[in-house]
Amino acid sequence: MCDFISFYFILANIICTLIVSLQLIKFYNVNTNFFVSLTHIILNLLFISHDLFNIYVLLETTTLLIVLTILSGGKFEYKLTGLKYIFASSVAMNIYLIGVGIHYFRTGSFDIQNIQGISEFLMKASLISKAGIFLFGLWLPEVHSKAEPEISALLSSIYTQSVLFPLIRIGIGKDFYILGFLTFFFGAIFSVFSKDLKKLLAYSSMSHLGLMLINPIITPIYVLVHGISKSLLFLSTRFVERDLEKERKYPIFLFLMIFISLLSLAGFSFTLGGYLKEQIIASKLVSLIVSFITALYAGKILTGNIYISKNHLVLFLISLGLIFPMFFEIGSFVAIIFGMILGKVIFSKINMELSFTTETILTFMIFSIGIFSLFGVIL
Repeated sequence: MCDFISFYFILANIICTLIVSLQLIKFYNVNTNFFVSLTHIILNLLFISHDLFNIYVLLETTTLLIVLTILSGGKFEYKLTGLKYIFASSVAMNIYLIGVGIHYFRTGSFDIQNIQGISEFLMKASLISKAGIFLFGLWLPEVHSKAEPEISALLSSIYTQSVLFPLIRIGIGKDFYILGFLTFFFGAIFSVFSKDLKKLLAYSSMSHLGLMLINPIITPIYVLVHGISKSLLFLSTRFVERDLEKERKYPIFLFLMIFISLLSLAGFSFTLGGYLKEQIIASKLVSLIVSFITALYAGKILTGNIYISKNHLVLFLISLGLIFPMFFEIGSFVAIIFGMILGKVIFSKINMELSFTTETILTFMIFSIGIFSLFGVIL
C-alpha cells in the first residue's frame, strides 16, 4: 500500500539512484550496476510493505546486496568494509527478529500497527542501530570512508535512510526528541573536527538522521532533500582531495554544487533544506544553533582554490533543484554566514583522525541496544 510516507521514500530512491548512476555507468563494472539496480527494486518493495517479517527479509536482502556492491570494488580494504557493515547489520537485525517473534507470540500477527512493550523497544533499538544513529551507529563513518564515493553516496542518500521507513511505521514519539538532538550534536561535532572529507560527510549524515527523528511528519520529505544533497556531496569526493589538511582545488561548477548542497543541509534561506528545517524544529533558537554548527564544517569543506572548468555542469544543474526562493529567514542567514566564515578561518586548521575498531563499534552497539531496550521492561 502506497501513501504519503511510501511516496517520498520511493521518490528519494528513484532520484538518488539516478543521480549516482551518472557516475556508476562511467566508473563501475557490470556487476556493480546489477547489484545497485537489484537493491533499488528491493527498496521499493520495502517502502510499500506493512508486514514486519517481510520488512526483515527485505532489509536483510538489501544488506547482502550492499555488501556485494561494496565488494565489487575488488580492493582488500573493501572486503574489510563489507565485513564491518554485515557484522553491524546482522547484530541489529537479529535483535529486530527477536522483537518480531515476541510481537507475533503476543498478537498472532506480523502487522506493523499497534506494536507495544518490549517488542517495540527491541525493534526500535535495532532499527536505529542499522540506521547509524548516535552510539548505535559508530559503524557508519567507518563504512562510508572506506567505500567508493558512489557507493558511499548511495549508502548515505537512501540505503541508510531506508531504515527510517519501518521506524516511522512503528512510531516515533516525543521519546525520540532527546535521542534526535543527541545524535545531531554528536555527528556535527565529530564532523567539525574530522580530517577526512568522507568521514566528515558520514558524521554529517549521522547528525541529520538525528534531525529526522524529531518530526516524523516532515521526515519523508526531508529524506528526499537530504538524500539529494548527500548524493551530490559524496560524488564530489572522487574529484577533490579527501585530506582536509592538504590544499584542495575545485572546478567552478563542482564548487557551486558543493556550496548549494551544504547551504541546504545547513538550513540556509532560499533552499529546500532551510524551509524543511524550520518545519522540523519548533524553537527558533535551537534552529539557529543547528544551522550555525552545520555551517562550521561547511566552511571547512569549502576552503580551497577555485579554477574555471566546464566539468561537472550536470551535477551543478541537479543541485539547483535544492533552491527554494519562497523561503527567507534572516536569523539563519546570518548564523550560517558567520558559521561558514568561522569554519573556514579557524576549524579548517583543526583536524583529527577519528577511527573506531570493529570490536569497539559492536561493543557500543550492543551496549546501546541493551540500555535502550531496558526502558521497554521498566516502562
